Amino acid sequence: MTDSAGSGDERALYLRIADDIRTKIVDGRIAAGKRVGSDSTLAAEWRTTRPTVRQALDVLRAEGWIVRQPGRGTFARRRPAVAVQWATDRYQRDSSGPTSPFARDAAKVKAIADWRYVTRRERAEPDVAARLGIEAGDHVMRTEYVFTANGQPTQSSVSWEPFSLVGGTPIEEPEGGNGPVGVVARFDSIGVHIDAVTEIVRARPALDAERQALGLTSGSWVQVVERAHLAGERPVETADIVRPAEDAARGYRIPIGPATAPAQSD
Repeated sequence: MTDSAGSGDERALYLRIADDIRTKIVDGRIAAGKRVGSDSTLAAEWRTTRPTVRQALDVLRAEGWIVRQPGRGTFARRRPAVAVQWATDRYQRDSSGPTSPFARDAAKVKAIADWRYVTRRERAEPDVAARLGIEAGDHVMRTEYVFTANGQPTQSSVSWEPFSLVGGTPIEEPEGGNGPVGVVARFDSIGVHIDAVTEIVRARPALDAERQALGLTSGSWVQVVERAHLAGERPVETADIVRPAEDAARGYRIPIGPATAPAQSD
């Protein structure tokens, strides 16, 4: 039985209960998918009331640590098996298969790739303009995507391309034409050759629209990848890619040059 008196912790009791359960999930004492305890059991353990326990569980649910299943109880959120993407080769030119990196990723796990999109021309907001190296208010082509594998949504994204670069060309609209798909292949087709991609990865709670698009539950977190395609030092595309944090890990295979023999002394 937990004795909450005299602990020296001045925080509200429901926060201490939440912290205790969170710690047990992190260190494995409550395994993923296992029940965290009923409201009445936790109330007895902490010598408190069920409303106080429910406050603690509400905190954990909002943070994404637990899920409540009506009629069954409260469980530590399951962490699905993670497929690591070896990101150093993801954007390489490859004429032997799909030119879309997402389609290539899906093919590796024998999934059928598809995506929905909406494209429109709009004026660049200041942050997008800064990422593309253009003036705020300049026109860009903005495309929203939801990507699916075997019919299940796996990620969403918003992409921006400078209209001054793509306007009036066969790739003015990224999708729906007869040309190649995938940023690298598309720009190659108009003689603009991308030679680098940058990605910045952050994590945050999912927005309501993201939960709806990706079928996520309340309290889910997402990875947000801020990407840019560069031709020389010029950004020709930037995007925000959103995917469930618990489904995606990023791995890197970094080549190391051959060893050199130590110099021989005379």
